[in-house]
Amino acid sequence: MGRSLVKWLLWGLIVLVHLHGHRGCFEEERMGLLEIKEEFVTIRDHLLPSWVDDYKSECCEWERVTCDSTTGYVTYLSLHNIWEFDDYFYYSYEFYYMVSFLNVSLFESFKELRSLDLSFNAIGGWVEHKGSESLLRLNKLESLDLHANIFNQSIIQSLRLLTSLKSLNLSHNALEGSLPAKGMHSP
Repeated sequence: MGRSLVKWLLWGLIVLVHLHGHRGCFEEERMGLLEIKEEFVTIRDHLLPSWVDDYKSECCEWERVTCDSTTGYVTYLSLHNIWEFDDYFYYSYEFYYMVSFLNVSLFESFKELRSLDLSFNAIGGWVEHKGSESLLRLNKLESLDLHANIFNQSIIQSLRLLTSLKSLNLSHNALEGSLPAKGMHSP
């Protein structure tokens, strides 16, 4: 009778977890999000106020973060216009003097990331030695939005490493000429 009761209790616990979904913030991802915030806060200190370094803070409830309701892993991350540029600023020459280079290794802790929005941030490329090899670890990324940045043709070579990519937005960048189709994957 005792073993049967334990089995039923364990079964009930499993069903309860599945019904309510996973609620929790994986420490590796929480720390990864805080590193991203630290990287971007160098320009403006009021950014991402819900992203706080408190172990009780649930990162799946932070602004711009979406987690899978079953697994709890971060699947969508929006850093669109993180510096809060207005439209006028984007169309001014000053936007092009704000060019920054992104450390792509900041996204390595997000093993289930499916969609990443980095649009409208004056990003001109990846930090040297921290770009292409880090992109390989984003092997589940299906959607990447890089529009309204300052990427040039050199970005194409590293984007070829994203073999799971189904949607890519490179509009309004510093790209010239036609994009090479060779080596780019299509669904």
